[in-house]
Amino acid sequence: MNLPFTVFFYLLLAFSTSGLAQELPPMRTQNIRPGRFDFTVSGRIFDTKTGESLPYAYVRLATTRKLIHTNVDGYFTLLRVPTDTSTLVISYLGYHDLRLQLHPDESVRNLRIELEPSVVDLTAVTVAAQKAEVMKIPTDEVGLIQLTPRNLTRLPNIGERDVFRALQLMPGVSAANESSSGLYVRGGTPDQTLVLYDGFTVYNVDHLYGFFSAFNYNALKSVQLYKGGFDAKYGGRLSGVVELTGKEGNRNRFNVGGDASFLSVNAFTEGPIGNKVTFMVAGRRSFKGPLYQKLFDQFQTATTTQQVPARVRRNGNQLQTSQQVASYFYDLNGRVTFRPTERDQVTLSVYNGQDHLDNSQSITLPAFGRQGQAAAATGTTNNSLSNTDLSNWGNTGSSLKWSRRWSDRLYINTLASYSNYFSERDLSNTTSIRRAATSANQTVKFGTFEQNNLTDLTAKSDLEFKASEHHFFGVGVQVTQNTIDYTYSSNDTVTLLQKHDRGTFAAAYVQDQIRLLDNRLTLKPGLRATYYNVTGKLYSEPRLSATYQVTDRFRLKGAIGQYYQFAKQVTREDISQGNRNFWLLANNDYLPVGSAVHFLGGASYETAGYLFDVEAYAKNLTGVTEYTLRFASQIGRGLLPTETFYTGTGTVRGIDFLVQKKLGDYTGWVGYTYAVTLNNIAAYSDKPYYANQDVRHEFKSINNYHWKRFDFALTFIYASGRPYTSIVGEYSVTLLDGSSRTFTNPSAKNANRFPAYNRLDASVTYTHKYGSIGLSCFNLYNRENVWYKKFTSVSDGQTSQLVVSDITYLGITPNLTLSFRLR
Repeated sequence: MNLPFTVFFYLLLAFSTSGLAQELPPMRTQNIRPGRFDFTVSGRIFDTKTGESLPYAYVRLATTRKLIHTNVDGYFTLLRVPTDTSTLVISYLGYHDLRLQLHPDESVRNLRIELEPSVVDLTAVTVAAQKAEVMKIPTDEVGLIQLTPRNLTRLPNIGERDVFRALQLMPGVSAANESSSGLYVRGGTPDQTLVLYDGFTVYNVDHLYGFFSAFNYNALKSVQLYKGGFDAKYGGRLSGVVELTGKEGNRNRFNVGGDASFLSVNAFTEGPIGNKVTFMVAGRRSFKGPLYQKLFDQFQTATTTQQVPARVRRNGNQLQTSQQVASYFYDLNGRVTFRPTERDQVTLSVYNGQDHLDNSQSITLPAFGRQGQAAAATGTTNNSLSNTDLSNWGNTGSSLKWSRRWSDRLYINTLASYSNYFSERDLSNTTSIRRAATSANQTVKFGTFEQNNLTDLTAKSDLEFKASEHHFFGVGVQVTQNTIDYTYSSNDTVTLLQKHDRGTFAAAYVQDQIRLLDNRLTLKPGLRATYYNVTGKLYSEPRLSATYQVTDRFRLKGAIGQYYQFAKQVTREDISQGNRNFWLLANNDYLPVGSAVHFLGGASYETAGYLFDVEAYAKNLTGVTEYTLRFASQIGRGLLPTETFYTGTGTVRGIDFLVQKKLGDYTGWVGYTYAVTLNNIAAYSDKPYYANQDVRHEFKSINNYHWKRFDFALTFIYASGRPYTSIVGEYSVTLLDGSSRTFTNPSAKNANRFPAYNRLDASVTYTHKYGSIGLSCFNLYNRENVWYKKFTSVSDGQTSQLVVSDITYLGITPNLTLSFRLR
């Protein structure tokens, strides 16, 4: 047993003996005679300190199985409450549960219920069985994970407290790809997960080479991830949904705060404006500190596994290089909430984030060997090479939403949104040769250039209607217009691919939540229909999920559904430098609409302090598409899409296991996923092959221990190696004009696997009255995990040799984070 497994084993053994928390004690009630029977209770749930509403909180009628949750704005309606002396139990992730006893002399309509955050009490009072979970898996939902951004301070981090990195610690979400903060959900790719931030779609979630996500945790109130089998309310994606809800701003008083680490600074301010308006503004920006430099250097170093022949380096000539780091990222969040009445709420949310990455360098080239002799003979001097590696990308989004509670049973919200994603990359070399005899400069530029720009204009309206105690209807319509431009060119002269896609789809859905058998059985049938004008077809998406409560602690669950995707991120195969992706719209020709059918089944067993959960899943996909130049007969002419786009099918089979300890000084979870992801594209192979994102085994252990003002965390991740395509050889061909061109021989598609991925992260956080101090160490035992392999052909004019380099992820990386909150 190696060191990380040994450390994990003993820590888990030591902590798992902590006592099991008990159920909430029953309230002592007086002998009060009820005055109302079989009536409706309605209200809204808030944070007692900030006054913000709490979305997706749970309201349960004590001693019964009747359970509902609040909507996105914190409203709830509970029908057929037996008496006005009944007790409600209200719970929300990261907050203390509240037992509220109704009273005959008090109103039961438009209740204002406030929950206390489960923060550590710094006085001499000891808080027993505190509930401060980082994540929660509701057992009455299928494939759902809830996350509290406020509790991310308890987890280790590289340099930012990141909600998407925290989601990657959940079973069924791969954590083996450090270069992407996107979510690989149950064998899917990041573009197959719909990301909604205050209602508008975010198409790219990466900051700084993908090491961090584009979302500031200080601006977020709640995060929900659906890992599959999601409702008919959501469409346009094949794997999952992430719904991010931003903070409204403190309704009670003005507040400021922020964080500073070795990577970035992060600040926010919030507060009320009069009695009806609140605001929240948050922003962060990276700076050129030691951690940023470490991340940047990671892209300039590699471990070479095959050396260049010595004769290439003879004559003692040395390369002279110069490089200027000029890279940064930033993001800004803003939200204004206006409540003209108790029933109405108008919200304006805006977001902007950008990355500027410059890896360019200047190289002075020596003349050596026969080339040097030839240069001396012709009088050629001062050879130089300017290597440009410039990337810019970013997101801009905004939504304007009007929500109205028309009655206790009817709630409608209407939203208009704008979203834009752009990406630009210049990966080229400019060679300048000066001839001494004539003093003339000759400049030659070669390389690749990419531009991708996507615009999304959406209008939608959702209606929620509580028809009866056993029926909760949802109906909605949505219209989205997409504009996508993409250009991929070579040597600044040859356009390999140029697309100008325009498309509109109109969707409508209806779904019902039906409770039967004394609320033991919950069914969610739904139907979504989408008309896509590019193909001129109507796509029907029937869906059904169900949970059955066998006992008070044991539940069975399952789901089945059809899903379609119209805006797709296509993988561009690049064996030598690592694959890249770009967005396009599906069509009737070479880029078909993506399709997936989900099958899910599982069970959960939950006590007051523990949760045991298992879900098995299967997905059948069509319209799996890749872009490659390996089969193109000639690059220097216009290429037909049929020569570069190749489409097939895919399958995913897997199972997730979770054991979570929810209460007490020691909390955490252990997750394990076994999954197989196969693609079948005939151009690559006549048999199914492992997809790029196939990870067979993934094990995660998250451990948190609270002692006085300190929180200790230890996170361990193990994943079997991902597949990749290698280059097994190369050959040169002399063309008719006398020039020579080198070609490579790739292996079978994804026929190789990287070594297994594993790392151990640790942190300790000290909480004080106005914030916290956190010390974190990423990759504690300095594991060299392989990111990708780089294949380079090196020639001295006579012979060439293939050089293979391992590009690795981050080694041991410490970080210090200082956090401040005025309130």
